[in-house]
Amino acid sequence: MIEAGDKGYSITKSDSLLTLRTVHFAADAGSVLHSGIYNREFASVLTSLAVAGFVYMVLVMNIKKPLVPHIAFILVLIACFPFFRRFIFKERYMETVFDGSKGTAEICVTGIMRRKMDSVPLRDIVNVIIESRKKEIENPDGVHFVEKISLQHGMAIPGFGEEKVFFLLKLILADGTDRVIYVDRVMHYVLSAYDEIKEFLKI
Repeated sequence: MIEAGDKGYSITKSDSLLTLRTVHFAADAGSVLHSGIYNREFASVLTSLAVAGFVYMVLVMNIKKPLVPHIAFILVLIACFPFFRRFIFKERYMETVFDGSKGTAEICVTGIMRRKMDSVPLRDIVNVIIESRKKEIENPDGVHFVEKISLQHGMAIPGFGEEKVFFLLKLILADGTDRVIYVDRVMHYVLSAYDEIKEFLKI
């Protein structure tokens, strides 16, 4: 396996198989809810609190012992957080499997469930390219508002509201269409994956 600590992808290879797995497969500049503020852990905590709160209210209305609802609230909260983080709010990733023995490239997205997005014959892949895409700020007023509030609280958000450039790794097909299989803001990561796939496909 070819993998680095801060890379957004991993590659596994054998004689007839190459698998590219990445959590970066969309050129997304982010929203007003910055990932540093609203993330999967925070969503898991909020959902766990909601479930624990519901259980607490049901027990308060039906059980006379005042200590039981409090204990149940804590236990449900502790049990729900890892469950929601691991199974409900787990990170989605794209997996592209180049299978030389079958002569196909299968693209799947895995989140709560695994979903096949596409399957193309390897013979139809005529090229692999890197394309740059610039993402401009779509809501400057919203960005300005968030920056103002964060500064008032002494919590600056590095990189928030900046124009971003993404590098897209694409498969070019014989019919003129393309498939994006990896997106990153770090050019040499995309180049590294590009070299591996070009070498495997021999194109």
